[in-house]
Amino acid sequence: MVRALAEACATRGLSAWIVGGALRDALLGLPISEIDAAVNGDPEPPARALEAAGRGRAVFLSKDRPGPRVFRVAAAQSELDLAALEGATIGEDLARRDFTVNALALPVSGGALVDPFGGAADLAAGTLRGVRERNFRDDPLRTLRAARLVATHALTPDARLLRWSRAAAPGLAHVASERIAAELAKLLAAPRVADALGWAARAGILPEALWIALRPARAAALARAASALDAAGVRALPGDRRRRLRLAWLAARVASDEAGARRWLADRRWGRRESDEAARLVGLAARAAAAPRGDAAWRWVLDAGGLARDAARLATLLAPRSRAAAARLARLARRAPARVSVSGRDVMEWTGLAPGPRVGELLAGLQVAAAAGRVTNRKDARHWLSVQVSKGRKPL
Repeated sequence: MVRALAEACATRGLSAWIVGGALRDALLGLPISEIDAAVNGDPEPPARALEAAGRGRAVFLSKDRPGPRVFRVAAAQSELDLAALEGATIGEDLARRDFTVNALALPVSGGALVDPFGGAADLAAGTLRGVRERNFRDDPLRTLRAARLVATHALTPDARLLRWSRAAAPGLAHVASERIAAELAKLLAAPRVADALGWAARAGILPEALWIALRPARAAALARAASALDAAGVRALPGDRRRRLRLAWLAARVASDEAGARRWLADRRWGRRESDEAARLVGLAARAAAAPRGDAAWRWVLDAGGLARDAARLATLLAPRSRAAAARLARLARRAPARVSVSGRDVMEWTGLAPGPRVGELLAGLQVAAAAGRVTNRKDARHWLSVQVSKGRKPL
């Protein structure tokens, strides 16, 4: 892709540089799937040329995105973002970037690394420094990106960056929720997040990042509690489950119950599926902490489905005293509860009930009875339903 970009630019009299995160990660020996490039002109012609050459589909990114025009050339295994230089030269462009470790450029036609702010040396030292304070005032999201790089790259922000972030933090209130959610998603998927959240609390960015009122003392307490999110069992999870579990933990901390968690996640513009699953985890964890037994335990297992193990883990993270109850529910979930093949139509035919909520209640209760071992086949199921209807009971 880079060689094709060099050719596309050369034929049009343009110069281009690979910039930012791709170079940072290359210097750290990390895998690279997304590449940013800066072009000293309109990025559309080379982007369309790459598309015509079969390198991917060229898409103009949202006009609402801050900064210059950007075209993305997306292929199955890679993405290349082409943007016009911010400023007259590559040096001016780099001066407008967030951190020294991202203020790097490499000519696609060949040549030396452009590193005007010592970013390569900062990477080697594990230090995160800002380029200019003004850049953080111009885009306060960069304060949250600093916390994200603490989590994803184990970089340590210097004292000046902390001061700049504190000064810019109130501006996060005016940043689009979708952009904040994207940074938080990357942060929460990292192997370790406690140090990043701790730094975010000290920088004063947690209230705006989480969209809640947090006094400094409460923000610090929340960050200290986040040490549980770096437990070995959490870090061992795949990245998407790790992020979802931590997101649910945050939602429970700021909203307390499932309905509140669902509202908070919707306001934060999280994806619908992950929001729904995280909110369900909050509700399931609360029920697990109540130590259900018997049919109530089986009801929890059936309701939890594939979320059971993470819901039990979340219950323990939120309420360590529920560890024994959560472990018992997790063991039940591993047993794959027995089911009987009965449909809502069967329930109506056998009981004479009309369609309605009662049919669903009976069907759900029947599956609980099957999981508990009291119903093993359709004959048992029909008898169980008959007894429930004749006695007018509502199944658990």
